[in-house]
Order: sequence, then C-alpha cells, then structure tokens
Amino acid sequence: MAPKCPRRPERVLLLAAAVAAVCGVAPDAVAAPARRPVLPEIRLSPATQGVPACVTPRRLTRHLLERTRDLDPRFRDIAGYYKLHGEALGIRWDYAFYQMLLETNYLSYKRDSGRQGDVGPRQNNFAGIGATGGGVPGDRFPDVSTGVLAQMQHLLAYSGERVAKPLASRTREKQDDIIELSRALRRPVRFDDLTNRWAKDRNYAASIEWVAERYRSANCTETGAPLKPAEDDVPTERQRIAGLAPAAPTRGPACEVLAASYGGSVAVLIRSMAGTTVNYTVLQVDEGLEQSQTDAFLKTHMPDGKTIARYASRETALARAFELCPAPPS
Repeated sequence: MAPKCPRRPERVLLLAAAVAAVCGVAPDAVAAPARRPVLPEIRLSPATQGVPACVTPRRLTRHLLERTRDLDPRFRDIAGYYKLHGEALGIRWDYAFYQMLLETNYLSYKRDSGRQGDVGPRQNNFAGIGATGGGVPGDRFPDVSTGVLAQMQHLLAYSGERVAKPLASRTREKQDDIIELSRALRRPVRFDDLTNRWAKDRNYAASIEWVAERYRSANCTETGAPLKPAEDDVPTERQRIAGLAPAAPTRGPACEVLAASYGGSVAVLIRSMAGTTVNYTVLQVDEGLEQSQTDAFLKTHMPDGKTIARYASRETALARAFELCPAPPS
C-alpha cells in the first residue's frame, strides 16, 4: 500500500523525504526532525541575530519560482513586501516568508492531492489566518501587500505585543487570548512557539525549519553569507518598487523614486533628501489614517520628509513621482 501524504484540514503541510516521491516534493527535500527545533525569535532586536545577508527579496523570489513555475504574476513582488513590512514592525521577516511557503505550499495553494485547500490564492491570505478547518476559508485581504501586513500583525500579537488596528478579523477577535498565552512564557517568543498554537500541528516548527533549510542549502554559507555571486542580489524594477529599495537612478544620482505601504488604498507622495539625492516616496495608507500613518513613517524612515500631495491610487502617485523625477534622455 502506497504511503499517504500527511495533511491538515485547514492548511497545506510540506512533506518529509520518506513520502517525497508520492507527494511530488522536489528530491532535495529532507525529513523534518521529530524533536521540535529552536527557531529564531519573532521580533528583531539589537540583542538578536538579524536576517542573514544571504536572504534577499531577489533570492527568495528565485527560490519560489524554481518550485512554483506557474506562479501567479500577482505574487512576483511578494518577497519585497515581507522585507518592507517586516522591517517596519520589527519582525524576523525571513521566517515569516518561510512560514508563508509552508502554509501555501509555495503559493500553489494546493494540497498533496493537487486539489486546492480551504484558502484560495485570491484571498491574499498567506498564513491561513482564520482558516480553522472544515472548509472555513479564513480572512480575505484586498491585495498582496495588505495580506502580508496582516500576517506580520498576527505575528506581532503572538510576540506578545498588542496591534492597535489589526487588518485581520481573526487578530481583532483573538489577540487578547494570544497575547496572554505568549506573555505567560516570560521570555521572548520564538517561531517554534507557534507549534500547536498558530496551527494544531506538533511538527509545525520542524516544518518551518525544513523550509528554511531548503532555502539556506541553495543560497547561504554556514556564516549566513550569500553562497552565489552578488549579482544575484540586484533587484528588478518591480522588486525595487515593492521592497522600498532605490529605483533605477534618474537624472543621474540626483533623484530616486521609492515606494512603501501600510496596506491602504490612499497614496501620499513624500519628498525628502538623502545627501544630495532627492527622494520621492509613494506611501500607501489607510483612508482616514493618512496623517497618523504618514507621521509614523516619516518619524521612522524620513525625519526630514514632507508630504506634497495625496492621491486616490498608488498608480497615480507613482506616475506623478516619475514626472517629478523623470528618466534621463537616451
């Protein structure tokens, strides 16, 4: 009798090597250890090790595309959003990304049988938030950036910190209980503490670490340095916009267009200086919270920045930013 692929009713669980051939996992898969591993702390702090240099949005995207070749184009910039929102909230965003790969089976949203799970790709729900089994689909978010931010907020609650205005209904309804249990640990909360809490799965931490090691084995040295040439880390234009990395230089080194997001639909255009370079930043904010979110962004990232306009869409704001910061003539 052929071995059965392990499954959970509400989420997709990656497989161990023992059943890799049956379940269709790539042959470089390794079995998850039976003993729960110790994973990094959820929160970044000066006292903890940060995201290693070998983990970049560019490399994560390539790793994802190697395993999901028919990736929905909407997800091509998702790694940049993990970096953006993770750094903004102080979350270990590389492990949040690995958690997403586990929960969505590398953004295929398919079970081991090939059938779609309870959560669908159009929900922009990347960590099974609110998917409690029995066909319950869980929360839905308007776009990829918002979905990533919702996962980061949920992780923030699991770290023991209250989220002021959570995007996910599940976070709003359950964060009091989540925070109480997390604070009862009386130590910094780690990703392995999500076992049997975020998911009712005693192998949850081992599965996340299996995904992480799968990435590291192809991209990282033992010290966390990039394994392959540095040119692999050069971001594409789309990833520059998604990840708040400098866009291609315009008019020489004197002007750059940046983008950032709190997940809202309204966009504000910010002008700031970085040395002799003028930066035009398009910041997506929530309607009604434009001022508070913009002020928080400026305080953290651009203390000298000034809001110069407000737009109904990100695309309109970007168009205006590139008008103010045009490409040099060819």
